[in-house]
Amino acid sequence: MTRFFDPDRWNEIWQTISRNRRRSVMTALSVFWGIFMLGVLLGAGAGLERLLARQIGGMSTNLVLMQSNLTSVPYKGMPSGRQWTLETDDVAAVKKLPEVRYAAGVNWCGSHPCSREGRKGDYGVMGHTPDYQRINPEKILYGRYINEVDMARKRKVCVIGTQVWKDLFPGGEDPTGKMIRMDGAYLTVVGVQQRQSSMISFSDVERSIVLPAALVQQLFGFGNKVHMLAIAGRDDVESRTLQRLAKNTVFARHIVSPDDEKAAWIMAVADFIEKFRSVTRGVNLLTWIVGLGTLLAGIVGVSNIMLVTIKERTQEIGIRRAIGAPPSAILTQILSESFVLTFIAGTLGLTAAIGVLSAADTVYYQAVVVMQEGADISWQVSFGTALEALAIIVGGSLLAGIIPALRALKIKAVDAIREE
Repeated sequence: MTRFFDPDRWNEIWQTISRNRRRSVMTALSVFWGIFMLGVLLGAGAGLERLLARQIGGMSTNLVLMQSNLTSVPYKGMPSGRQWTLETDDVAAVKKLPEVRYAAGVNWCGSHPCSREGRKGDYGVMGHTPDYQRINPEKILYGRYINEVDMARKRKVCVIGTQVWKDLFPGGEDPTGKMIRMDGAYLTVVGVQQRQSSMISFSDVERSIVLPAALVQQLFGFGNKVHMLAIAGRDDVESRTLQRLAKNTVFARHIVSPDDEKAAWIMAVADFIEKFRSVTRGVNLLTWIVGLGTLLAGIVGVSNIMLVTIKERTQEIGIRRAIGAPPSAILTQILSESFVLTFIAGTLGLTAAIGVLSAADTVYYQAVVVMQEGADISWQVSFGTALEALAIIVGGSLLAGIIPALRALKIKAVDAIREE
């Protein structure tokens, strides 16, 4: 330990490194650039993962969406090209399947003028069944969401988005229990919702008004029609199995061939999420390959400069061996020199990367979170990843000095002293 804090030792290390400043600076720059690129790319990859997690939010990942389409296969006396529609009873039938956790119906109603006490605006109107909030939950700021009683009694209630709330209730008060007017109908506000997930969104949540699906069907003359069916399966159920069961159940009710691939639009959200995660994993792998490759080039440069330095110090090493310096002293000296050069350059590179990522955080916050009310995420590298990068620096510095150190130990004292 005393040897480690010996000022003469560190002064000698510094003199050795600074003896050829240009060569040392160029080698340090390669290490600096390698760790800098590794840090920035890892931060970008981590930011993408956080963005995906934020977009998913609390949404069920084992989710299947279905919409009706024209049939393309004749079946049981029914011709091809027949238009059929999803119904409220389809939602109930699918929900009874043991593999299904939640099932919800969704209706789109377009944009409609809404007003309250002289304040007005045009907002998207949606019809949801209660399970939709469980499938794709949004943050409830005030009140509650649509419930089963609202559906059964077709109550004239609604859940409004945050922008609707700001426009019609500029004072920022709790709007639950108050009335708004939509076209000629008066609706009681029972809740305010804020966007939580943007992975699957069929409307601008902040500028939308959600009504019970049963009320929407009555107000807009949809009858029993449902525009889309959203199904959340249990965690132990495969996405393909869920698609097949839901499709067969609905098709059987409407006399549609189970082999008709065009009779319905079906999307498994789990497949989409998995593809996105595969891309993210590929980006992270490429990041490590590029970053470590660049860093390896710098470490090789450190090893080369130490080999050249040892060549120049052959006589010095020989004299040390002649006066009794043990091999461990020579080995420690060489490894210390490579460690210092790499550690300083690597630490500066990692610090610069963290600084760039911090600036990216600030720019992202102002451009996306403040201006667009987007997801607030960090593009900063995690503390654990920074420690891994630091470990690579330390390990790389020691590896870079092994070959030069072994070269120094092979020098015989007599031959070294004779060399000119």
